[in-house]
Amino acid sequence: MIEPPAEYDTTWKEALGQYFEPFLELVFPQVHALVDWNKPPQSLDKELQQILQDSESGLRIADKLFQVWQRNNQPAWILIHVEVQSQEQSEFARANVHL
Repeated sequence: MIEPPAEYDTTWKEALGQYFEPFLELVFPQVHALVDWNKPPQSLDKELQQILQDSESGLRIADKLFQVWQRNNQPAWILIHVEVQSQEQSEFARANVHL
């Protein structure tokens, strides 16, 4: 009997939604500093799913899209994509930040 692969993406998506601000502060402090945290971020899951349903790469369950407000009062969108690795892979790409 073949076991289906473990599904960790949903748990990561829920954690990103609940801990979005501390996640950015820890992993991307330069981005965190640009956000006006007095205005709550808005999760754009439905909008992201509409975009992804037409993509060739398919559904990305662990992706989260947020609208935030920058300190200069301009809106910005932050897309978080998480790859959950079950084993070490030295050539695995590191996070990139595009400001």
